[in-house]
Amino acid sequence: MSGFVDLRLNRRHSEDEGFWPSFTDIMTVIVMIFLLGMVVVILQNIEVTNNMKAALLEKQRATELAESTSQEKSIVSNQLSDAEEELARLRMLIILSNDRRKTMEGQLSTAQKELQSLSGLYSALQETHDSVKLEKENVEKQLEEKSQILARIEARLNELIQRQTVLTSKLARSKEAQKLSESKLSAITLQAASADQELASIRGEYSNLQVKYDRLIKPARTSKGKHVVEVFYAKKDKNHIYKIRDTGQSSSAVVSKKQLHSRLAKLKKQYGKNLYIRLIFPEDSRLSYNDAWKFSKDILGKYDYYHAN
Repeated sequence: MSGFVDLRLNRRHSEDEGFWPSFTDIMTVIVMIFLLGMVVVILQNIEVTNNMKAALLEKQRATELAESTSQEKSIVSNQLSDAEEELARLRMLIILSNDRRKTMEGQLSTAQKELQSLSGLYSALQETHDSVKLEKENVEKQLEEKSQILARIEARLNELIQRQTVLTSKLARSKEAQKLSESKLSAITLQAASADQELASIRGEYSNLQVKYDRLIKPARTSKGKHVVEVFYAKKDKNHIYKIRDTGQSSSAVVSKKQLHSRLAKLKKQYGKNLYIRLIFPEDSRLSYNDAWKFSKDILGKYDYYHAN
């Protein structure tokens, strides 16, 4: 068979038809794989884009939440500072009321002792009244005896009265002249006293106006924008306890009075007009109103920005 020529007409045509369908199938598969890969990549890109958008939205929400939380924290901090100031003021009032209560108790005890002594005095007076009544009866008897003597004395007295009338008229004329000079002197004295009262009243009005003027001009005391230092003061078994806590410190430190003034002086030198002193008197401080007032005046007057100016 190999030595003969293939005379079939359709031999070459059938070989071409067998080649092209297989090539088309291969290219089709390649195109489909390429398209399928593109679809997968596009879907992944869409998913990644959506995830990025969601992440950006979450980040934006977190940023807004952080800003709002920071603002709320600042507001709460200011409110807490005002509440602590109000608490310190209320504690001062409690200390004052305790002092007043102790004073009232002392006065009540004194009044009770006086009442007891008055009860004893009443009993003594009752006994004295009985004895006086007996003496009165005796005196009445003696008065009856002496009434006769009194009649004689009255006659003598009438004579003396007549002489006294003459002397009285002379004395009245001399007193009239003396009254004229005394009235002039009293008028001058009244004018001087009135002038002194008017001057004192003007000085008092000026002082009141000066205080009101200072209150109107000077702004209210606030810890906003200031460096805050907390100072604790209390008494325990007749010992004075001082504590100090600076901004940023988690706990307060116990110090002596000398160390307290030394640290406050350094802070005053460092922060100057931005130093805000917050005084804290614990509920069991056992301080009197005068002790708390003197300590407040001393510390705030030397180191606090508001009172030192």
